[in-house]
Amino acid sequence: MSPAPSRQDSPCKIVVVGGGTAGWMAAAALVKFLGRTVDVTLVESDAIGIVGVGEATIPQIRNLNRALEIDEAEFVAGTNGSFKLGIEFVNWRHKGHSYFHNFSKIGLAVNQVQFHHHLFRAQAEGIGGELWDYCVNTHAARAGRFAPMETLGSSRLAGIGHAYHFDAALYGQFLRRYAEAHGAKRVEGRIVDVHQDAETGDVTCLRLEGDRAVEGEIFIDCSGFRGLLIEGALKTGYEDWSHWLKCDSALAVPSRNTRPPRPYTQAIAHDAGWQWRIPLQHRTGNGHVFSSAYTDIDAARETLLANLEGDALAEPRLINFTTGRRKQFWNRNVVALGLASGFLEPLESTSIHLVQSGISRFIQMFPARPIYEAERDE
Repeated sequence: MSPAPSRQDSPCKIVVVGGGTAGWMAAAALVKFLGRTVDVTLVESDAIGIVGVGEATIPQIRNLNRALEIDEAEFVAGTNGSFKLGIEFVNWRHKGHSYFHNFSKIGLAVNQVQFHHHLFRAQAEGIGGELWDYCVNTHAARAGRFAPMETLGSSRLAGIGHAYHFDAALYGQFLRRYAEAHGAKRVEGRIVDVHQDAETGDVTCLRLEGDRAVEGEIFIDCSGFRGLLIEGALKTGYEDWSHWLKCDSALAVPSRNTRPPRPYTQAIAHDAGWQWRIPLQHRTGNGHVFSSAYTDIDAARETLLANLEGDALAEPRLINFTTGRRKQFWNRNVVALGLASGFLEPLESTSIHLVQSGISRFIQMFPARPIYEAERDE
């Protein structure tokens, strides 16, 4: 008779707390990349809503999708998504001015000197035109066109770089189906208590309504702003950055589409903040990020509703936040991801990327048993 497997040989029990984009991204990546070395359970409650306004991404999300072997057409269709070639910043320098941050390289280096230096030399001599004249991404975005291409034909010039807009709720459901198909388990229920080891302080068990328990060795906190484990249980502390970043509130509202989706996000400056406009197949996501020190909620709501392109499909929803980060992202046996780890306003659409980056770093540093402090600190 063969001996029973040791704790070292058995799968590591990982519990993800919270669903939504962060939770299901974590579950999907863990079961895909760590396979049989982990046993992944995600705990979420349908009674607890998600923030769910992060609908715009940057190109690095394509790396995750490729690694997960997700078909792009299936992904876009399943999330009511659209393609994103960059971000247009409107009215930031002055009213009527716009700047397009595109997702592709411009030109080729000549004699190891980057293209823009040659262009600036040409401009100084009165020729050459504008930088964006040489950018296929900018031209495609302005024309409302897109085709996936890594290079322009047979040339060495960069093709059209892209990311996505998508419905955050549908993206979570898409990743849930993927994660469960690859072995992750979901437990429905509200967490009513968190048990910790008396000596180490590690989280050992979650108590759920109905006198149920979910035990684990590593816990991934994706519980949003409240940080149920990283802050509620472990009292990790928060580094407040609001003295640098004055915006502390956002109003979010979907609106009816009035035109085919633009293949780019818009970030539109206003007197006390800025507005996002994110086109999806079935609606447009809108929001006004603002500073409550310089405007009130009624004025912010009026600004947002006055700048929609189509009719509002719901009442604007208020989200209050404190910009900053947890003092530790990995404390004892709890790793914080997404809003549980911290928040910056989504000006460059990086919120989902920070989740992706955190998952990637955790997988790279995945610990042996027990977790040693030096490994966790690194």
